[in-house]
Amino acid sequence: MFYRDDKVVYANYGVCTVSETDARMSMGGVERTYYVLLPTRDRGGTVYVPVDHEELMRPIMNRSEAIELVEHYDDIETDDFTDSNSRTVEDHFKKLLRRCDCATAVCVFKTMKTRITEQANRKHLPSSVYTRLLDQAKHQAASELSAALDIAEADVPAYIEEHRSAKR
Repeated sequence: MFYRDDKVVYANYGVCTVSETDARMSMGGVERTYYVLLPTRDRGGTVYVPVDHEELMRPIMNRSEAIELVEHYDDIETDDFTDSNSRTVEDHFKKLLRRCDCATAVCVFKTMKTRITEQANRKHLPSSVYTRLLDQAKHQAASELSAALDIAEADVPAYIEEHRSAKR
């Protein structure tokens, strides 16, 4: 059960704030109870999640879990999945991101960043699939880390770099 003002992770929306826990709506003659979520992402909007599907949401990680993830950032390996079909590659990484796990999002981010760098080194334009996945993974990880660490999402990369440097 989630409560008003709880911070949760929901699908590709990243971190959301629960604004209501018992909104009732009728669709097709069937009345259901919904959680009303407000995404923290700039584009805003409202998300309605049926209360009987709350398994699609999870609480954000706590501060100590976020610090531990940052401290082990360099230990998170890239994913070596490859395929000649870009659609298959995209499906694989989108499936990983649907887990809504911050460490997995960091893995996808690092993988896409590495692949884009490799393409640039070969004087190729970055794949649009890679750039889309990079942006999605970056937002997913940064939104949760920013909420758990109570810092602005834009400050997350600097925070990670600072704590990676301190560890070395």
